[in-house]
Amino acid sequence: MSSLPPSPVTHAFAGIEWDPMQKLRLSNEEKQILRSAEANPIDYTLNNHEESTTYVKVVLKVLSEASGASGPSSKVSHVKGLLPEDEALQLLYTDPMGVVTHYAITKLYDIVVCLKDKKIGSEVSMGSTFYNDEDGSLIDEWRPLLRVLHLGGSGDAFAQREF
Repeated sequence: MSSLPPSPVTHAFAGIEWDPMQKLRLSNEEKQILRSAEANPIDYTLNNHEESTTYVKVVLKVLSEASGASGPSSKVSHVKGLLPEDEALQLLYTDPMGVVTHYAITKLYDIVVCLKDKKIGSEVSMGSTFYNDEDGSLIDEWRPLLRVLHLGGSGDAFAQREF
């Protein structure tokens, strides 16, 4: 797996404030999980099976809520090159769900890369994080990623580059 090029709005990720984003319908606990993950290295966040699975489900929920059924964002999905911080932050103001969609895609990529690098036999793995313990099926929360990737062929170019 090659390295994911940065999102055009990478510089806006640090400006995301979870509390005012009511459209995301995140609980206080989910917001805290996202903040904690930002404050710690990804290996730390994915070090425990339960916390790893919870974090992945929250990131997938963010993706689901931000991308909705309306298709790619009106502005962010059309940006081609990496924007300077001031322009990226402007897009956070004018198209917050587009920025949050790119944030979630970036985090999912980071999660996959981190889990792929874990040692065989580790408590936390791709299988333990993305599949149900009971029946081994893929967790239902993955569907928003498929929707963002496809969207009838008109999905977000950043999302479609590497996944």
